[in-house]
Amino acid sequence: MIKILLDTNIFIYLEDNKVTEEKILLLTKRLFDSNEYKIVIHPKTKLEIEGMKDKKQKEIFKSKIAVYKEIINPPIADEKFHKLVGYKNSHDLIDNELLFAIQRNCASYLITNDSKLKKKSISLGLEQKVLSIEEALEIFKPETPIEIKKPPFIEEKFLYELDLDDPFFDSLKDDYAGFENWFKKKQYEEAKAFVTMNNKNITSFLMLKEEGENEKYDLFDKPMKPCKRLKISTLKVSDTGKKIGETFVKIIMEKAIQLNVEEIYVTIFDKQKYLIDFLNDYGFHFYCRKSTIKSNGIVEKENVYIKNAKPIEEYYPFIKLDNKKAFIIPIKEKYHNILFQESEKQYQMSLDDIKGLNTSSNSLKKAYLCNSNIKQISSGDIVIFYSSGLKKSITFLGVVDAVFNNFISFDEMYNTVRKRTAYSKEELQKNYKKNKLVILFKHYYSFKEFIPFKFLLENNIVNGNIQTIMQIKINDLEKILEKCKLEKEKYIIK
Repeated sequence: MIKILLDTNIFIYLEDNKVTEEKILLLTKRLFDSNEYKIVIHPKTKLEIEGMKDKKQKEIFKSKIAVYKEIINPPIADEKFHKLVGYKNSHDLIDNELLFAIQRNCASYLITNDSKLKKKSISLGLEQKVLSIEEALEIFKPETPIEIKKPPFIEEKFLYELDLDDPFFDSLKDDYAGFENWFKKKQYEEAKAFVTMNNKNITSFLMLKEEGENEKYDLFDKPMKPCKRLKISTLKVSDTGKKIGETFVKIIMEKAIQLNVEEIYVTIFDKQKYLIDFLNDYGFHFYCRKSTIKSNGIVEKENVYIKNAKPIEEYYPFIKLDNKKAFIIPIKEKYHNILFQESEKQYQMSLDDIKGLNTSSNSLKKAYLCNSNIKQISSGDIVIFYSSGLKKSITFLGVVDAVFNNFISFDEMYNTVRKRTAYSKEELQKNYKKNKLVILFKHYYSFKEFIPFKFLLENNIVNGNIQTIMQIKINDLEKILEKCKLEKEKYIIK
């Protein structure tokens, strides 16, 4: 908590009956709206208000500043200090006491609009801690809200918008003693969660918490090193089959990277085997166990799973370019719109999109099918997709999970790609071949800036139309990543 000491004249601007100046109004709103700052008052401010001649106005000010926390037993400046900074009257002496309190670290900053007090702070070497209103506005900027890309069927809601009596929370109440009190506390704190709803009922829920280096992990069987972390406080999906879990993983990683945390962690009971296997696939690994009290009073051990949020391990969304092959894959505009909806800057959503039924778009794991005879593509290779319609641009990058080109039956192929392909079942049946090429891959990046065909030609990455899968050099891929403005230091393993 950063304590901010306000000069008396700032309080007068705030508390008199005139319309508050815009800059002071903006500053105080920023300070009051943040949990990071606490406004405090020096006892000498009360003394200065006592000197006001208008008795009615004095009583009004005294009653209003009573709401602010007072610095208890602040150090008193001696004569030597007063002579050092200078004084002519009782007002100067009070200003000196405020400066002395800052010098002794009673508060982190003093905000004033008194130019004389500002000059005194320079002579004491306190100019970085004694701020004008303009300087304070620059320092105490509101946090830029983190905007997470998400499909329309996932909403970010305040917890107070959600009904704690929803049956969705019953299992969480059983698993965690005090869950209801914790939830209510988070409602008061205006915490948010990512949710999906069916009418008014919750069907999935993801809540994240940023933790600092001083966070305590006393219930963990193994110490955690001090670092910034993102905790998956709650993750539950009851509306299965829509690949919502994969969409949540994408949200988790995007949040972690934007917050610049070092690790992500989650606690999971043994019974949640599907969730454990699911998270393993995205680089979460077992770290230790922790004690958890259930609603019936029994203490049960939970597993702690951790994932690096820096490009160290080669799991989604981090890739290593060394010793990799890269391929450009053409895709028709129609199927691009379905499979890579996130890359569509102006896309008319269907009812299926709004309800989350477009599973091939929701999922991180996708499937591409074609009749190519190419044999070089294998697991771990990098694929970039070229939209061959109006865009005529590269829009998207993925990493190959597996490649198949020999199926016993249509059902075998269909079960391999269902819910991950842009093709309908009817289209798949119509075009089925036993040697159909199926590439299963993970969605890594939708490019902020598309790479036009002209750029590919001018940089000798291609020498003609892109009509089938073609391999490119890794240094040509790096040119593409540079052009699309991917923040490589956040995603590429060196």
